[in-house]
Amino acid sequence: MKMVLIVVGVLAVGFLLMVVYLYVNQRKMLYFPQGLDRDWQHIKENSKHEIEFQRDETRLRGWLLYPERPELLIYYGGNGEEVSYNLAEFDQLKSHAILLVNYRGYGESEGRPTEADLVADALAIFDEMNDKYGSIVVLGRSLGSGIAVQVAANRQTKGVILVTPYDSIVAVGQAMYRWAPVSLLLKDPFDSIAASSTVTEPALFLIAEQDEVIPEIHSRKLADAWKSTFDWVTIKGSSHNSISSFPAYWVAIDSFLNSR
Repeated sequence: MKMVLIVVGVLAVGFLLMVVYLYVNQRKMLYFPQGLDRDWQHIKENSKHEIEFQRDETRLRGWLLYPERPELLIYYGGNGEEVSYNLAEFDQLKSHAILLVNYRGYGESEGRPTEADLVADALAIFDEMNDKYGSIVVLGRSLGSGIAVQVAANRQTKGVILVTPYDSIVAVGQAMYRWAPVSLLLKDPFDSIAASSTVTEPALFLIAEQDEVIPEIHSRKLADAWKSTFDWVTIKGSSHNSISSFPAYWVAIDSFLNSR
C-alpha cells in the first residue's frame, strides 16, 4: 500500500510540474516573434511604403501598399510570421490598398504580444485607417483569424477573410494537450466562436486541404457558428504554411473582394 501511495504521489507531482510548465511557458508556445533585417532586399525595395502607428507609447511598424486605392484590406498574420515576407504576394490583388503591420515584438514593432494588446492595437489601427478609407475588409491568417473576428465584432467592416481559422485557441490547445486543464490555464483564449456572435458581415473561409496545424474540424465549428453568409473554399494540395503559394488562394480572395 505504501508503494502504491508513493507511485501515486510521484505521478501527481509529475502531472503538476507539467501543468506548471505549460502555464509558465504558454506565451512562448503561442507566439514566435520573428525579427527583421534592414539589409533584406524586399525591405529596401518597400521602404517608401513603411508606416508607423503608436498605442500606449508602443511603436508598431508595417507597410501600406497602394495607398491611393479607395478601399483597404488589413492583414493579420500568423503566430510565427514577420509580415514583410508577404509584401510581394499581395501584388496579385488589384482593387484594394493593403495594410500589413507586425504584431508587438515582431519585426520592428515594440512590446510583447498578448491577446488583449494585439486586439486593442488592431482596433486602434482600424480606427485610424477608417478615417482615410471608405470601406475596410479584414483578413486574418491562422492566429490572425482570431484577431480579424474580434475586429469585425467591434467595428463595421465590409467583409471578413479567414485563412486556416479556428474556433478557439482553447479548443486547439485542448486537442493537443488532452491531459491538461487548458481552459483553466490559458491566458489568451482567442475565442472566435464567442466573438463571432455579433459579426454580421459575410466571410470567406480559406482552408488548407492538408492542414497539419489546425485540423479542419476547428474551422468548421467556427463556420457552423457564423451568423452571416460565408463562402468555404478548400485549397487543394495545400498545407497550413503553404496555402498562400497556390494561385487558387489569391483567386478566391480577389473574387471575394470584388463581390463586396
